[in-house]
Amino acid sequence: MIAVLLAPGCGLSEPTKQVKTPEPSPGAAAAPVEPQYIMADSRPVRPIYDYNVSPAQFNLKPLEQWSEQEAAADALGRIGKPAIPQLIESLKSKNPEVRLISAQVLARMGSDAQEAVPHLIPLLEDSDERIRKAAARTLGRIGPEAAAAVPGLMQTLLDEAAKPRE
Repeated sequence: MIAVLLAPGCGLSEPTKQVKTPEPSPGAAAAPVEPQYIMADSRPVRPIYDYNVSPAQFNLKPLEQWSEQEAAADALGRIGKPAIPQLIESLKSKNPEVRLISAQVLARMGSDAQEAVPHLIPLLEDSDERIRKAAARTLGRIGPEAAAAVPGLMQTLLDEAAKPRE
């Protein structure tokens, strides 16, 4: 079986690359083989919409099951820039859950949250691993505007490389 990915809209009449998927050996039980899609630069690509994906795989839950805190975090993320000063203040909270959720909400805002960068950098050394991860992710989502975080992120990268995974 050969799967082909065409780059729609780019005027290509030829596939970017063909990939031969493995055929079951004679006598072996034939397992369903998922087609593989490969970009021209050899990055694997999955189909965008998968009918076999359930909401549980993404930890999605109906609104009626949300806590008030989750609803507030969602609203703040949608409000965007006007909420940033208060979110920056909440990054300093003594409550680790508040720091975590504040960093996560800022991540949703991407580069709009660039004024939070100086307040996120210290969270790379927070005592709570979840907060350190959320801060790193948020800085990455902010993008080039978070360049001031490069030394702290590099330190985290180098420290983590020296620690064996358990």
